[in-house]
Amino acid sequence: MKLNKLFILLLAVIYLSGCGKTILPSENDQEEETEKETPSSTPVDDETVYSVGEFIEGNFGDKAVWVQGYIVGACKRSIKQAEWEPPFSYNTAILLADSPEESDPDKVISIQMVNKQMKENIALDSNPQNYGRQIAFLGIKQKYLGIPGIKKHILAIEWLDE
Repeated sequence: MKLNKLFILLLAVIYLSGCGKTILPSENDQEEETEKETPSSTPVDDETVYSVGEFIEGNFGDKAVWVQGYIVGACKRSIKQAEWEPPFSYNTAILLADSPEESDPDKVISIQMVNKQMKENIALDSNPQNYGRQIAFLGIKQKYLGIPGIKKHILAIEWLDE
């Protein structure tokens, strides 16, 4: 009987010590993570800068790659809701293309505006002057808004027309 009580007590201690509080990242944590250099767990595919067409066709796995293009539109929820001309009302994502006049959904990629800083400095709803500007992003290719793009894992940004 004493052995059963001791066994039950041991199981209770093991069970209770395994419980812990889960802490989810906040938007501020995500902003800090986005501003940091490339983490070692996300290898960068050399320093090649891909065009939008090459990015669409490429298979990069989990490697972060550079892609450059012209900002040709804004979007939210789905590529079917893309805005191709000013005035722009969405700050969720921008669309990049190899040509500043492109408006074919099959020839653009989507880039998520992952934090407040990107929405304030890049998104077309508050920065219509960025329409047609050339920019490059370092990130991991994922499907976003129904087309190839980069979401969440944006590691670096560089304006190319400055």
